Amino acid sequence: MMNTESLRILEHSAVGKDAWCLRFERPSWSWQAGQLVSLGGENPLDQRDYSIASGEKDTSLDVLYREIPHGIVTPHLRKKRVGDSIPVQGPYGRFTIRNPEQPLVFCATGTGIAPFRAYLHSHPHLDFTLLHGIRFPEDLYFREEMGAINYLPFSSKEPLQGKTGRLTDHLREMDLPPNGAYYLCGANEMIYEAEEILKGREVSTDQIYHEPYYYRAYDES
Repeated sequence: MMNTESLRILEHSAVGKDAWCLRFERPSWSWQAGQLVSLGGENPLDQRDYSIASGEKDTSLDVLYREIPHGIVTPHLRKKRVGDSIPVQGPYGRFTIRNPEQPLVFCATGTGIAPFRAYLHSHPHLDFTLLHGIRFPEDLYFREEMGAINYLPFSSKEPLQGKTGRLTDHLREMDLPPNGAYYLCGANEMIYEAEEILKGREVSTDQIYHEPYYYRAYDES
């Protein structure tokens, strides 16, 4: 069911080089981890989709976004302050965990890590590996929450722990869990490449799920 509700901003904080987290009061409706909401720009008809970065039982609804200076919606969001209200439409989408008992491999680039944070908050006992492709170490969004999990970050522009690399380079070599499921979220180019790698390693297409975020020159994964 689609809902539209004006939600008050509780926090608006920087979480990376050019990324921000909007924390809204919890709406009257519920959601599943992996679902989206839609936020509008200065013109309400200018809508953009954002993954919910909060768990299903969390007391707030968090949205992670990267500011695009010449964009339509994010410059408008960036001006919002604590106490302001924004119409939020949702939830929708099917990028949800089908089987939480199954071994999982999560692949995210940039702000595409948002739904995986929602998974972790909602399903604390998942058997998973999380690969996160970023451009700079400052883009390790929610890094303080990742210390105790199987989290593998990869930085393509500046060294991270003395190394640079891409998420997909590691995906080519890592041990893949038998009968696992693969969730890909972020830049379309990463998703295309990761799908080809997985298919080349005999992973069936019905084991792969994806949520494209954007097109760009491939420099984050």
